Amino acid sequence: MLAICTKRFARTWSCIAAALAIVLGLAPVAAQTSDTLFGADGVSPRAVRQGVLGSCYFHASIASLARTVPETLRNAISQLPDGSYRVRFFDGPAERVFPEDVAYGRAHGYDNSEGGWVLVLMRAYAQRTVRLSLENSIQQSRLIPALAKPMALSWVEQSGPLLVAYDRAIRTVIQQDGVLDKAALKRTLAVQLKTLGVSNLEAATLEGFLDESGFFDALALTVQQNGEVFGDYKGVGQGGIPERVMQAFVGRGRTGMVATDKLLPEQLRELHSGKLIMVAITWTASPGAEFKDNSTDWWVANHAYSVLDYDDVAGTVRLRNPWGRRPKPDGSFNVPLAVFLRAYQIYCYAESETHY
Repeated sequence: MLAICTKRFARTWSCIAAALAIVLGLAPVAAQTSDTLFGADGVSPRAVRQGVLGSCYFHASIASLARTVPETLRNAISQLPDGSYRVRFFDGPAERVFPEDVAYGRAHGYDNSEGGWVLVLMRAYAQRTVRLSLENSIQQSRLIPALAKPMALSWVEQSGPLLVAYDRAIRTVIQQDGVLDKAALKRTLAVQLKTLGVSNLEAATLEGFLDESGFFDALALTVQQNGEVFGDYKGVGQGGIPERVMQAFVGRGRTGMVATDKLLPEQLRELHSGKLIMVAITWTASPGAEFKDNSTDWWVANHAYSVLDYDDVAGTVRLRNPWGRRPKPDGSFNVPLAVFLRAYQIYCYAESETHY
């Protein structure tokens, strides 16, 4: 899948020049207006288009959420007076996303969606995964005194620049198999903290987290499990899980096996009525040579698809490839229920009601 995905997007010299300008700080980055933030298609599945990264789990989940609860995603983003964005999740602190990080992601092909809203959510989600990893490490640390842990957790919760700095540092040093180099990360993190105006004393403490027993290992595991949102080009299926993306925005998410879950038919009916959000993931290999030969226009191994609808009378499932172009024109297609049951291995789902 990765080879197919990367062939889609040849980087032009203008793209490289734009990326260098952003990285080196030579080009000012203007905040997007509401029109450019949400684009002509608004918050809709059709607007979501995966970039060169193997981030189908994220893009398919966002498209499924956009189909059922578009206002949840739209309302999650608010623009601040300085042009940055505040992204609110179902629980936990909001994350702050800067226009230059959105521009960086666009210049490097992280996302090709209509408007900037998907990239804003992607950067915020990346920061959230780092925050959760740091909080988990603090709670499990044997070196931080129990009485000091609430203060440390509060510090991480309130330190927006810390998460932005970690996000920028990780995507700078991450290797293409999702591996992080500790020394390189520390050096880059120090530069990013200084750039964001974090005091030397606070920066030293924040960098020191990486030297705590288990901190770096936990962070490295988190990044490896969600590497695509940090710029890792590794193959699909080694990274994030749609269930966690759903949990971030609607507070819940579950996973089942397509072929054996007896609840699936009823869940597909609930999907049709707008009560359910769903993503389905194909097998790591074709179910059979005959199947592969007859499904080359849409089937990709180990790939996440948005489940958009179900026609109970016709017995067909409507899906969408987050690439947004296979099959043409926008990646959407229908398959008989029997084909769906054979082609997909796992599905992730969540009830659509949210309670902020």
